[in-house]
Amino acid sequence: MKSDIAFIHAPSIYDFRRRHLKEGPIGDVVPSTPLFEMYPVGFVSMLNHALEEGFSGRICNLAVLMLSDDAFDVEKYLKGVDADIYGIDLHWLPHVHGAFNVARIIKRIHPDRKVVFGGFSSSYFAEDILASNEAVDYVMTGDLVEKQMNSLIDAVQKGSNIESVPNLVYRREGKIVRNPPLKDPDPTATEFINYQILVKNSVKYHDIKGHLPFYSWITNPTGMTLVQHGCQLNCGFCGGSNFAYKNHYNFNSPLRRDPERVAEEIEVVQDTINSPVFIAGDINLMGEKFYVKLFEEIRSRGIDLPLLTEYFVPPGEDYYRTMTKFVPQFMCEISPDSSNQKIRSETGRYYSNEALEKSIDLARKYGSKKFDVYFSIGLPMQSKSDVLSDADYLENLISTHGSSEMPIFGFISPLTPFLDPGSLFYEMPDRYGFKITASKIMDYYNLLDRGNSWEDFLNYETKWMSKREMVEATYESGIRMVQVGNKVGYIQRIDKDRIIDNIMSYMNGGEYTPHEDKSKHLTYMVKELDWSRRHGVTGVSIAVFLYSLYERMRRSVVAQ
Repeated sequence: MKSDIAFIHAPSIYDFRRRHLKEGPIGDVVPSTPLFEMYPVGFVSMLNHALEEGFSGRICNLAVLMLSDDAFDVEKYLKGVDADIYGIDLHWLPHVHGAFNVARIIKRIHPDRKVVFGGFSSSYFAEDILASNEAVDYVMTGDLVEKQMNSLIDAVQKGSNIESVPNLVYRREGKIVRNPPLKDPDPTATEFINYQILVKNSVKYHDIKGHLPFYSWITNPTGMTLVQHGCQLNCGFCGGSNFAYKNHYNFNSPLRRDPERVAEEIEVVQDTINSPVFIAGDINLMGEKFYVKLFEEIRSRGIDLPLLTEYFVPPGEDYYRTMTKFVPQFMCEISPDSSNQKIRSETGRYYSNEALEKSIDLARKYGSKKFDVYFSIGLPMQSKSDVLSDADYLENLISTHGSSEMPIFGFISPLTPFLDPGSLFYEMPDRYGFKITASKIMDYYNLLDRGNSWEDFLNYETKWMSKREMVEATYESGIRMVQVGNKVGYIQRIDKDRIIDNIMSYMNGGEYTPHEDKSKHLTYMVKELDWSRRHGVTGVSIAVFLYSLYERMRRSVVAQ
């Protein structure tokens, strides 16, 4: 069945099924596997807006399809995907290997069709991409490009002049041309993350797996929305910080969304897949007027879903008190990055351990079901001993401030595999003590193409830790956190010994057992949303459950 546009999501490394890769901790603290098979939610919004304007479209998650079946034939599948335009996301830089190879395959199979790249990394490296890969016809730059993508579809189908398509970068007479960006007073107005269209398209195109947001979604479905684009803050490692967003993706930052629109998206999740919802962005930082309106909308719509909320700054009591009046069940997460407050300040997070601990205590007081705390490896001023101190701090945090009603889970993970382009660390490496070993888009492609381990992929080291020291700190802190998990009762002793033996074997080049869900996690860091109660069912949630049973039985038969 032909469509006007097909949104294609590639695995980070295209030939991962033929290579013996040691991805290590890459992907440990995100729902997807180290192949980063979770496509950006912008796919859903762009597809929704295309359908609203009368175009047809679909999503093809090649990464999920390739993970699901070792015999899956990518070229055969893409031959059956008939579209005027193939939109490939290069949002996260680790996708460059997969995105480039998939673009070449599509252009070989459909030489007369157009290929467009989009996303943050595409925007940052737009001219470089067009100079490096002849299979890419266009790059759509910037964020919130629903209107611009529809203009491109219309121009390609009519054969009209693409000079009128805002935000587009392309070749003309041997030169690379950049069109001006769209001057839109409210660029968030057309954004809508509509999970209903995933369900409808799965049926229409007979392609359930191709529309799945990530590999384990069918067994652990999760919705997502976001409260803003860009950010108020300038955390040094973040490619979506205020600095990065203003300089590379939009002139204004942050761009706040309408709280009614956010609540409507959550309501759609409840009506369709009836799953927990992750709200990206710090609701508290949006201000009291915003969060009160959002919470009122959630209650007025009868939303009864568990909400995962993230924070960039520890919230105070007024916020928690207000939320618990309106939201039936919630959990929290925050990323202090380091327990050393000088290191934390150097990353752009200016709050104390005391403020963090007070906020966690308040979350417990007002009914949070869980609190996740994330620390990072590879920061300015940070040594290996600092990382191990983070593990000790997490043990104290879990033991002193957690409870059976609100367990605290601690995570320590490296900034892998690349520093975000556009971030302060990337743009000012000398100022922050970084040495970056890649600069062009093909540098990153080659790191992924020639490397076999996550240490090979790393594009940076710091004045305080070499790549090898970062790797050592990662595994030593991982082992320490497994020991902490056993001590506080999260991990049984037999499991602790098995996991630690597994990590040691992996470190020393021996045989190891990756997680059965293909995430290849070695430690405790399996990032799933484990909620304390279940909700009612919908027709779609029943279908998802039945399909998940089928998938489990199929995998069991294949394994035998």
